[in-house]
Amino acid sequence: MGRRTGAFLRSTTFRLFVPVVLFQLVATGGVLTFVWVAGQQSVRDEQHALVVELRDDLLDTYQNGGTTALKANIERRLGNEGRRAPVLLLADREGRAIAGNLSALPPPDPEDGSLFETMLYRSDSTQPQTMALSETHLADGSTLLAGIEIGRDLKLQRSFEQALLAALFLALPLATLVAVLTSRLVGQRVHDMAQTAHRVGSGAFEARVPLDGSGDPFDELAGEINAMLARIETLVGELRVVAEGLAHDLRSPVTRLRSALEQAASEVTDPAAEAAMLRALTEADTLTRILTTALQIGRAEAGIGRERFEETLLEDFLGDLAALYEPYAEDAGFVLRAEAPWGLSVSLHRELMSQALGNLVDNAVKYAGGGSAIALFAERHGEQVVLGVRDDGPGIAADQREAALQRFGRLDPSRATAGSGLGLALVEAVAKLHSGAIALDEATGGGLEIRLTIPSSRF
Repeated sequence: MGRRTGAFLRSTTFRLFVPVVLFQLVATGGVLTFVWVAGQQSVRDEQHALVVELRDDLLDTYQNGGTTALKANIERRLGNEGRRAPVLLLADREGRAIAGNLSALPPPDPEDGSLFETMLYRSDSTQPQTMALSETHLADGSTLLAGIEIGRDLKLQRSFEQALLAALFLALPLATLVAVLTSRLVGQRVHDMAQTAHRVGSGAFEARVPLDGSGDPFDELAGEINAMLARIETLVGELRVVAEGLAHDLRSPVTRLRSALEQAASEVTDPAAEAAMLRALTEADTLTRILTTALQIGRAEAGIGRERFEETLLEDFLGDLAALYEPYAEDAGFVLRAEAPWGLSVSLHRELMSQALGNLVDNAVKYAGGGSAIALFAERHGEQVVLGVRDDGPGIAADQREAALQRFGRLDPSRATAGSGLGLALVEAVAKLHSGAIALDEATGGGLEIRLTIPSSRF
């Protein structure tokens, strides 16, 4: 689980997901913050305008009629507007109330005429209220306090803030959804390309990246990849035709050469000449096997032979194969056994799979010197079946396994051991014919294990 999480955190999908989410959150947060600041400023400006307008009106009354007119204006306003009346107080120089709906002055305001907020009791209320006020000192020493109650504005402001906060929290799942969809869209296009590359690497040169017709950069890239794959398919096809044609054309002269050598060997009487003829016959047989194997590899890689697949019970199949190679293995000092679970079957090309596994047994006999046991085995792994050969010899070093799979690859530089270097190449071609793959690994307890992993059912 930890390894999976680490791989996901390092993935391109995650690196795309995080910036998209962060960008969405920052953009949404920025917009909501602007709306909140602008809303607050708008409310404060409106409050300030109302307080200033009220104060200026009262000051005009004072300028025109003095304290008596101002008192009458205050009483008229408070009488006409009822509970929605503004906050007003006219106090003498000692702070005693002359008129208004406040019983006392608030703490001194640091700046005459400035707007400030405080909590005070109205003379007709038992609960304190939040007010926006302006305090002005008049020429006769009295003080005028004018303002409005802003408690309802603050409640609306808090509701507005809660709505903005809820919008921000709602933006998180929405941003996550957008990021997930974006990542999945990009990831799916890349996955399609990777799957096509995998199929081509497995020998399906006709595979192409699907196009969606959008003409976007991904579609353009897919088109270029498909053009490249078409060219590769053409070149590989031409090379395969040349190779198969050459191998096919060489079989006839090699066969005639062998016939001529056999006839010459039967006519000579000199022992040295006869021995030379026999060596030449052996080399002709080796060349014939190489040409035959090369043709089989070409046919398998071209997918020829899938129509000959048949459901095969692996317990019987491996048992027959082990019985065929058992004398050969015993002569070399090995015990050959077959290991397959009862009832396990798979659809395969019996002849080619027999030859592939036979090549593996032959390699184990030739190269597993120091070992004593060889196993032909079959296992089920989920939706796949594994066929292979395991020995307890020295094995193949990890850095040489890829070279062992190459055509004409030989791990013996001196080539002292007989062989063409096509055995494992044929095994790999047979695995690809069965839509599978070959793998070389160290066997449990030492030795070499070669596995052919194929689907348990035909696709």
